[in-house]
Amino acid sequence: MKIVKFVVVVFSGILIFAMSGFAIDIDKNTMAIWFFDETKGNLVKDISGRGHDLKVEGNNKWVKGKFGNALHFGDNTFIEHKSHPDFSFKNGMTIELWLNLQDITPQNVVGIPRKESEYVVAAYEQGKGFYMGPWIHNGAWVGPLNSPVVSPYGEWHHHAVTYDGKDLKVYVDGEHTGTRPIPGPMNQTDAPFRVSNSCCGGRFFVGAIDEMRLSNIPRTDAEIKDVASRGLAKILLVDRLDKLTTSWGDIKSQY
Repeated sequence: MKIVKFVVVVFSGILIFAMSGFAIDIDKNTMAIWFFDETKGNLVKDISGRGHDLKVEGNNKWVKGKFGNALHFGDNTFIEHKSHPDFSFKNGMTIELWLNLQDITPQNVVGIPRKESEYVVAAYEQGKGFYMGPWIHNGAWVGPLNSPVVSPYGEWHHHAVTYDGKDLKVYVDGEHTGTRPIPGPMNQTDAPFRVSNSCCGGRFFVGAIDEMRLSNIPRTDAEIKDVASRGLAKILLVDRLDKLTTSWGDIKSQY
């Protein structure tokens, strides 16, 4: 009986720890994750544990997101994070985010995100919508991908870009929409990591961002499709709780 009580107490502690948001499945290849679930202020918590909290500049507000809350950018809002090795990817990377883009101003292209002379996930205005055209810098800028898919303004869509040192790939709503061969390695610089206000005198966007992850490997088609289908929070936290519940069931069956 004492053993059973001990196990219950231990498991209860693990469950509370998991529900606090810290016992989530963060693999070693995750460099940063921002859920954008804050409700006020201008700081965004990096829940990867690597300490890359973001400070938002300009006029921002917190709005309903694809999952929970999201950060809304006005026409002067941007993020600039100082250079860090975690944001430089020599031979492998994945950038994933949910985006509800409403406008690109004052030009027709903006980096979401951009690291100068390394990489950019550029949103290009096209008619009443936009397409994502990523570039890689391997001594010179190479890109964007051909045959882009246009996303209407004012809608949530999941966007992902991967690079494996050989091929640059782009995904929209979990579907692989294009590949461009680009030989590596990618440049590594001391440039800051930026979202909006990305280049050339100021390129901004108006709209909201939710659940953004940076990885130093190319995520698989299946991983990207899963994120686009269920969202990062569910995959990283709820699945973790499911595993803990399963483990508890295994433990309980022994007594």
